[in-house]
Amino acid sequence: MTPTIVLEDGKLRFVLGSPGGARIITTVANIFLSAAEYGLNIQQAVDAPRFHHQYQPDKLYLEPGFSPETLSALRAQGYTLDIRDGHWSNGECIAIDPKTGELLGGQDHRSHYGKASGY
Repeated sequence: MTPTIVLEDGKLRFVLGSPGGARIITTVANIFLSAAEYGLNIQQAVDAPRFHHQYQPDKLYLEPGFSPETLSALRAQGYTLDIRDGHWSNGECIAIDPKTGELLGGQDHRSHYGKASGY
């Protein structure tokens, strides 16, 4: 599940988690980076296309939705790409608005179970 609690300046900022076998860690990392580094809200971060790489097989798995420029740059760096829809880990996440303290839920559209909610 990789339950992850992220603090920012000593205050709760994100609660992230995912089931999904070998893709759990990269799912949580994808969502966290999309929200924390790229400024997406938590639902946008959960919805964003994901990537996954593991040692064997030596492929970079990507969901559809990455730009052609990104794909070209990855291929130029020597990555073997495997782009397809399919089973990806399910991210159910909560972000806390640092200004208002409001809880914001991000529910993954890739499956129809689980719900993250904020109030």
